[in-house]
Amino acid sequence: MLVSPGTCTSVEAGENIECGFLVVPENRQKTDSRSIKLPVMRLRSRAAKPAKDPLLFMPGGPGVSAVARLRSGKKNPLLDERDFIAMEPRGGKMAQPALECPDINALKGDIAAGRLRGAKAQDALTKAAGRCRATLTAAGVDLDGYTTTATADDLEDLRKALGYETWNLQGLSYSTRLMLTVLRRHPAGVRSVILDSVLPPEVNFDEVGAVNLLRSLDLVFDGCAIDRECSAAHPDLRKRFAQLIATAERKPLPLVLKESVTEGRLVEVRGAQVVEALYTALHDPDAIPFLPRIISRAAAGDYSELTPWVERSQGASTMSWGLRLSVWCSEEIPFEDPKRIAAQRSPAMGLGGVDEGTASVETCRVWNVAPVPAEENTPVKSDVPTLIFAGEFDPDTPPDWGRQLLESMPQARYVEMRGYSHGASFNRCGGEVTLAFLRDPKGPLPLDCVLKLRGADFGRSATAP
Repeated sequence: MLVSPGTCTSVEAGENIECGFLVVPENRQKTDSRSIKLPVMRLRSRAAKPAKDPLLFMPGGPGVSAVARLRSGKKNPLLDERDFIAMEPRGGKMAQPALECPDINALKGDIAAGRLRGAKAQDALTKAAGRCRATLTAAGVDLDGYTTTATADDLEDLRKALGYETWNLQGLSYSTRLMLTVLRRHPAGVRSVILDSVLPPEVNFDEVGAVNLLRSLDLVFDGCAIDRECSAAHPDLRKRFAQLIATAERKPLPLVLKESVTEGRLVEVRGAQVVEALYTALHDPDAIPFLPRIISRAAAGDYSELTPWVERSQGASTMSWGLRLSVWCSEEIPFEDPKRIAAQRSPAMGLGGVDEGTASVETCRVWNVAPVPAEENTPVKSDVPTLIFAGEFDPDTPPDWGRQLLESMPQARYVEMRGYSHGASFNRCGGEVTLAFLRDPKGPLPLDCVLKLRGADFGRSATAP
């Protein structure tokens, strides 16, 4: 293992950024495994005397690149005090090799557009996974090497290679699971951890994907119902939502979408497309207060406010699906109940049969990677100071998943951001709390801004746009 220097070819001029590669075994369980290269970027602090322990950040996924869009640190307040590090996960878009599955990316676009639905969609994804697996293995890729534990070990190797006694870790969404795995395997090198939108290893995500979305929608329905102005303008919102989905299921809604979105191809806006549009809006704190109006007007045949959100939910996937499947098919599907997974796609859920899961049992059977040890599906116990963020309306990783970490992590503190969603800490208030925590992981947190959060003001849905 080593870090070899490289050239920062895509960063903005004048940036103090160092680039290189971490070279590690592809399969850490095999002594004769070939080496792979993981891009690393270190953004140097603006401080005259930076803190000795940097922050390493990893994004969600699995399958999201950590470095592909990292161009500048000018707007990163963390650099006022310490270095910031990012490493491409093994199998990510910028890694060598990259576990890309372009057929799956394209199919996800067809599913988003309603051109491919139900059992036909699942069958197409499974066949595409088989083709991708054949292509990658023919190129020499060992798909069993791409696991969360392997990436956790990569991070530990990187810490040592860069010469840090300890560092701070920050993970978003799936990468909270990655950071928890680092705590399980390499706690001595970790000064503190920040977890935003927690995906604990012990939860069975695909068994509750639709339930998590329904929880967020129920917050909207109930929030409108108890707001005098919203409930007067949009009575029986839950019923109107059900009517909207039923109407779309009987006949695609007559939305007129931009040519730049459709690319000349048909988009059938059925129930699943409506739900995906609302799911997209649930990720935007500025849009959440207006969801009652969007739903109510669409149910009455006015699609003017729904249309932009349908447009935003279109397009092919950008994930590195080979990496995504290797992680999910070894770490999640082996511990999940196939019947409960299938039930989440049922029309009986009232969501137009939308699939919020990551991979099907059939797809994982074709991907054919070895399951991880059962320990990787159990809670992590740790005394490392940890800051947990959760967003009230998060449709992916509900706040309760963050709260439950408090049972096995006595040095953890939980902060729920009212009115916010997935990625709850990425705002001014969350940034203030994060900076204070990094200065003193066991010290008091400046929570005044959190306590002042009003949450979603659904009364705003009673006004005209």
